[in-house]
Amino acid sequence: MKLNNIYFVWAHPRSDSLTAQVVNEMQSEAVRHGYNVSSLDLYRSDFDPILRVEDEPDWDNPQKIYSEEVHRLFNELEDKDTLVLVFPVWWYSFPAILKGYLERVWNYGLAYGDENRLKDKKIRWLALVGGSQSGFIKYGWEKNMTDYINGGMAYLGVEDAKIDFLYNTIGVEEGITDGEAHYHKLFAEAREVISSLRETSEA
Repeated sequence: MKLNNIYFVWAHPRSDSLTAQVVNEMQSEAVRHGYNVSSLDLYRSDFDPILRVEDEPDWDNPQKIYSEEVHRLFNELEDKDTLVLVFPVWWYSFPAILKGYLERVWNYGLAYGDENRLKDKKIRWLALVGGSQSGFIKYGWEKNMTDYINGGMAYLGVEDAKIDFLYNTIGVEEGITDGEAHYHKLFAEAREVISSLRETSEA
């Protein structure tokens, strides 16, 4: 399958954050490869992460009509080949606003249930970890997050999904002496997430 349309969902309260810069690098790489790029900046779009009664799943009614925002945002995914979610790791998980997006928008009857309308898409997750990879692995967090994401993707019927981690995003661990080179390396790793999509689509 030739990839054409990539949709980024990202979360960080600061528009000048490292997360934002990583997203910009990835989007530029996608454009360089000829993809059509669109995105949802959860903070700047004033997304409401709170799941209210109108968006609560009704297990007896997979055709439930949710709020206008939910259907509008899910409809934005329909013509996309690839979804890329980028976020900092806070308390060993997603920022709350991204968790709210998943709960509200990837809802019953849309992303899962009788219809798994994301199942044929490529989905990539990029998590920015402040500390070192060795510490993250030592305490089991890399495995925990990977298993959690992979389990969720399997539940949605998505076969082509992957999570990658950018480590030492604060840049204070493991004896980093050249901060500029370190962040250039992180940007290169982020761009590779996009470049590898081309390789898998042509395999």
